[in-house]
Amino acid sequence: MMEYHSLKELQELSVKLNKELWEIIQQEDMEASERTAEESYNKMLEMYLAMKAADESYDGSLRSASKRAGGDGEKLHKYNAQNKNICGPFVGKVMEKAIKMGESNACMRRIVAAPTAGACGVLPAVLLSYAEEHNTCEEQMVRALYVAAGIGKVIAENAFIAGAAGGCQAEIGSAAAMASGALAYLQGGDAEAVMHAAALSLKNMLGLVCDPVAGLVEVLCIKRNSYGAVNAITSAQLALAGIRSAVVPDDVIDSMKRIGILMHGSLKETSCGGLAVTESAGKYLT
Repeated sequence: MMEYHSLKELQELSVKLNKELWEIIQQEDMEASERTAEESYNKMLEMYLAMKAADESYDGSLRSASKRAGGDGEKLHKYNAQNKNICGPFVGKVMEKAIKMGESNACMRRIVAAPTAGACGVLPAVLLSYAEEHNTCEEQMVRALYVAAGIGKVIAENAFIAGAAGGCQAEIGSAAAMASGALAYLQGGDAEAVMHAAALSLKNMLGLVCDPVAGLVEVLCIKRNSYGAVNAITSAQLALAGIRSAVVPDDVIDSMKRIGILMHGSLKETSCGGLAVTESAGKYLT
């Protein structure tokens, strides 16, 4: 059995069996879901292609049912097109795609929950931007998705990925960890670098509350996707430079769980605390 329940176990399997992380994660998926290698690959490819389709079909003229979300992705696209974004073309593109995907979710378009709908923009923004900038083949991108999925599996098993359970750290934080690990893999990082990229990224999101204004995904989730995606890039670069998290990756996940449990219920998707109860947020209720 290709079984792992922690990032440490996943890393150790990679070293012990002299296999890439994606191979171990694919094998585990095959065993758990009773799929062949081809079926497992095709399922992951289907999700990658759905991410691409959602990005390519973004419509800046659309607005959510509440009319509170939509169009910001187009604004960022125009800003980037003017070469004003000092973050550079790659990071600018990542920011843009993350916002677009979040808005598509709010406008009830087809997206991929990665790992949740509220955090749907982080992983696609990082991966699709990388593929476009480096002309990376589909097969390599699918392998990166496996790496992201393996990290997400460990987080879900040992902590949580839902804002209602652990705050936004569980959604955007988990998505950022998945994206950072996947990016580190794409850039040639070994298993250790991948795990520390995920840890560094998740650490920066610890304590992030889930306080949607008026109970809607429009505010604040969409923009947090952009922040989470940029955080993922930063963390991957640190890890690839040889920087390691002083707190080991699995301890970071355990800490997120403890913090989520300690977090007051008003800060976990109830719209009863945080920014959701500010005076300016009240206009969204009318």
